[in-house]
Amino acid sequence: MRAKRLFASPGPRLDIREIELPEPGPGQVLVRVTHSYVSAGSEMNFFRINPPGSKAEARPLGYMTVGRVEYVGDGVSGFKVGDRVLTAGFHGDTHLVDPHDQGHTDWYIEPLDDAIPDRTAGFVILGDVALHGVRRAQLQIDESVAVFGAGLIGQLTIQFARMSGAYPIIAVDLFDRRLEQALVSGATHVINARQTDAVKAIRDLTGGAGAETLFHCTPTPSVLQTLLKAAAERGVIVLSGSAPGIAEIGLQVELLRRELTIVANYEAGLTTPHPYWPWTRQRNRRACLRMLQSGELKLDYLVSHVVPAEQAQAMFEMMARGGDDWMGVAFTW
Repeated sequence: MRAKRLFASPGPRLDIREIELPEPGPGQVLVRVTHSYVSAGSEMNFFRINPPGSKAEARPLGYMTVGRVEYVGDGVSGFKVGDRVLTAGFHGDTHLVDPHDQGHTDWYIEPLDDAIPDRTAGFVILGDVALHGVRRAQLQIDESVAVFGAGLIGQLTIQFARMSGAYPIIAVDLFDRRLEQALVSGATHVINARQTDAVKAIRDLTGGAGAETLFHCTPTPSVLQTLLKAAAERGVIVLSGSAPGIAEIGLQVELLRRELTIVANYEAGLTTPHPYWPWTRQRNRRACLRMLQSGELKLDYLVSHVVPAEQAQAMFEMMARGGDDWMGVAFTW
């Protein structure tokens, strides 16, 4: 069975290739993809750091797709032909899923209510990332929060921090347009770090103490040092952005003496609940879908581009330049 898939090669270069998929069989579901969605963190990392001549292999990109069920194999329950579903497939027009192996990330599949529009539906998988970070932070009512980076993960983090009762919620970014969107997401204060000393501004807004919880939602590792300086004593820093590379930080004065905690947010292995952590990726995604359908979670104003997959190269080049002329990007198939 022939299928289309988006590959990234050193250059960086993106192209749609035809690949051979096995014919669907018992226990499997074939999904015809209508939309796939870009993770501007992990996907852009490959695009940014593999220049011409790199030895990196061409690889498929993506892990957020929406489509309709085209085939249901024997032994599969809960799905029928024509159902609209959310999956964790690559950018491409076809995805083969084993619903009974939900422990495998690539085989994630979830029913999707038709009331949730294609434009936003797949981004709930990024909502899962942001929600996990907020859960790990264990936010309390009136706990001061600073979110560095007002991209999609940052905007979703702001929304979940607002739902958790945090106050103040301070958004930090380099672009006024994204900071305006952060106010819509629920930020109580915004700081343009190009124009203002972010550390001083955060301390001024928190009575000199610094923020009790800070979220690193940028692609720049060195920003971590700024978060350390802006944190309150015994504050918590959550790494929710996919920042590659090495960050130099002050261990003794900035970290040790102030008893700060750095928490990573990657969700490795969180496919099976257990008594100490019941919040699986599937449960987070279902929560995001419920809140998106009810209107508690809002994504429509955070999607800037929905374009045919053939425009992927131009979209990734636009994102690599940075700037504030894009936010959520989705491809149609």
